[in-house]
Amino acid sequence: MRWRCFDRSLLPCVAAAFLVVYPLRAQSPGDASNPQASSRTEELGYRNAGDGTQLTGTLTVPAGQGPWPGIVLLSIAGTQPLVDRLVESGYAVLTPERRGFVAVEPLLRATFTDLADDVRAALDALGSRDEVDGRALALIAQADDAPPAMLAVPASEDPVPLVLLAPPAFPGVETFRLEQRWQAERAGAGPEELEALDEYVMRIAEIAMSDSEPYVRAYRLEQLRAGTRVELPRSASFPSDERQMHFFSSPLWHDRLAFDPESVLARLESPVLVLIGADDLNTPMGSYLDALRRALSRAGTEDAGVCRIPGRTRHAFSPDAIEAIDAWLALRVTSPAERREERAGPPTGCLPDSEREAP
Repeated sequence: MRWRCFDRSLLPCVAAAFLVVYPLRAQSPGDASNPQASSRTEELGYRNAGDGTQLTGTLTVPAGQGPWPGIVLLSIAGTQPLVDRLVESGYAVLTPERRGFVAVEPLLRATFTDLADDVRAALDALGSRDEVDGRALALIAQADDAPPAMLAVPASEDPVPLVLLAPPAFPGVETFRLEQRWQAERAGAGPEELEALDEYVMRIAEIAMSDSEPYVRAYRLEQLRAGTRVELPRSASFPSDERQMHFFSSPLWHDRLAFDPESVLARLESPVLVLIGADDLNTPMGSYLDALRRALSRAGTEDAGVCRIPGRTRHAFSPDAIEAIDAWLALRVTSPAERREERAGPPTGCLPDSEREAP
């Protein structure tokens, strides 16, 4: 896998560095009579060439010699059902462990550029394996892992098919505001409380996105918090105690709030499939789908699909999502060229637009 330098303010060019890939622990294959068990799993170590961070992931390879096409799967949800299906379909699957998974501070200090470099390092590590066909790689990313994947793919000289599950579609500040407002509404907040919450969220975003140093942002955010009676709804994304403003002052939250998905999606040149569940929470479906399609209509790829499927796609891999992903990848990674005309139809399992929710 080769990466090109390009003039993007969000992803400055990183000098090439020697890639270190090493197995950490191998597991014995399972029962060969069980297709899902007849595979080999090991922990794989590799390095982000940009900042030198040591990374790890779980590599699962089908039984046999290969070389197999490779998938990098970015998610903190229960990935095993999808991994089993992909391995059964003949893919080697690398599931990276997100930096900061054990101790959150390394993640808070990371920028989206750092996380995109992590994604590229994972693709390089997977493609360098003898049992993997480095010319046949794809990337799957879910929810909060989607932005780094969206930023990483345009840097590839070779097209990397990209599947995104429940990616952000609105600018980061608006996504944050909507998340907080919906949670407050479900907790019974009234109109005046919601208006005050909106104002508070916008003040947090204004400070968090400033160009000052993180410690200055933290000081200003603490002053803001001390001077208001408004409290953010409880969230799994940040703490509710005195550590809250430390999170919002971090480089990670700076980039999260500054992220503009439409402009990033518009830069894609690889095949891309976006899946969103009809039952996903906090999603104004009409405007969400419109924003994604508007962005992809400007992209350099002619192979882009947005698909609403039953159930949820955020923090879960339903049978419908797994079926759609497997069928879509089969036409782009493992199929002969003569089947390319089949890509023109809608992805497997998509609900018609007539059934989508109003904006």
